[in-house]
Amino acid sequence: MTTTGTSHSLVRVVEPRLSLAWAAVVGGSAVATLSLALQPAEGWPGILTAALFGTTLALGGALFVAIQAAASARWWLPIGTIPLALARTLPVPALALALCLLFGLQALYPWARPGAIEASLLLQVKAAWLNEPLFLARALVVLVVWFWLIGALQRRFAAFSREASAANGKALGRAGVGFLVLYAITNAVAAWDWGMSLEPEWFSTMYAVYVFAGTFLGGIAAVALLVLTLERNGQLARRPKPAALHDLGKLLFAFATFWAYIWFCQYMLIWYANLPEETGHYAARLSGGWSMLFYLNPILNWVVPLVVLLPAGTKRHAPTLAPVTTLVLLGRWLDCYLLVAPAAGPLPGFPTAAVAASLAVLGGMALLFRRILAREAGGP
Repeated sequence: MTTTGTSHSLVRVVEPRLSLAWAAVVGGSAVATLSLALQPAEGWPGILTAALFGTTLALGGALFVAIQAAASARWWLPIGTIPLALARTLPVPALALALCLLFGLQALYPWARPGAIEASLLLQVKAAWLNEPLFLARALVVLVVWFWLIGALQRRFAAFSREASAANGKALGRAGVGFLVLYAITNAVAAWDWGMSLEPEWFSTMYAVYVFAGTFLGGIAAVALLVLTLERNGQLARRPKPAALHDLGKLLFAFATFWAYIWFCQYMLIWYANLPEETGHYAARLSGGWSMLFYLNPILNWVVPLVVLLPAGTKRHAPTLAPVTTLVLLGRWLDCYLLVAPAAGPLPGFPTAAVAASLAVLGGMALLFRRILAREAGGP
């Protein structure tokens, strides 16, 4: 099998949207920067929301490839270029994340502020883990590992695309297994550091699993939406079979339910135990104007795909599947926003910084997506 035809056609479909992507990058960056200058307390959480959302989409594409490769699946190979190109857009949200960690650390993370460790007995216990040099070192290691894992998947997939031999298939499978093992570790570290330590006196043993579930759900939704959009425009070199669309719909349905299971279990266990050191996380999200968004979160991420995709026919019906994936992606953004912003205070009138920064990150990812595909196709 070859990916050249697919790359050429993908470049053609995204080319007319380049001006829109540039407008998102420039306009979103300008608005986010202005918001950061005028309201840093809202600006930094907005940029971090955009960084984490973009990171989960890129990693979701890599997870999609790794899981299929580890399972020796073959149905996804005609569309394999799409999730891999999505995964390789990770540098864009990684740059936004680096800005947050290097310049917004004290604004975002209470434990990093002067005197915070000394003022809390619990933070004194965590000081060996939550200290700035080690925190930044872990972030660097995690990002380097992710870039290396995505590169390994890309190389193995390219080799198998050139020659679909048994040896190359096994090598691709080993790369998928290796990705999953190392990702499980680095995902936990990143979730604890970049998300949970926003509220450093709160902890949950399910938090890393919750982040994983959301990442894979977002990756499936993004891959499915890209495939459906390209197929609708006749831009795929090999049109996916109805069974392939059905598989994407089943994956979206299944992992929306898995995400909801983890969401409910974490909430239910903390509500049932009613321990003060655990309930603060949910108390912040059920007050200060956040409660409506809190309940909207499972509606977008689970109720919509559950209700719409329950019949078998809708899972392979592109006009139905496409809007569902769009709503799930909106739900993934909302979930990232709710993980970050309530730790900073009450709900703002409008999440200007988060929306603007997210548009900038998504625009940058779109531009890099196009460049990757053009390079593979031998274009400019």
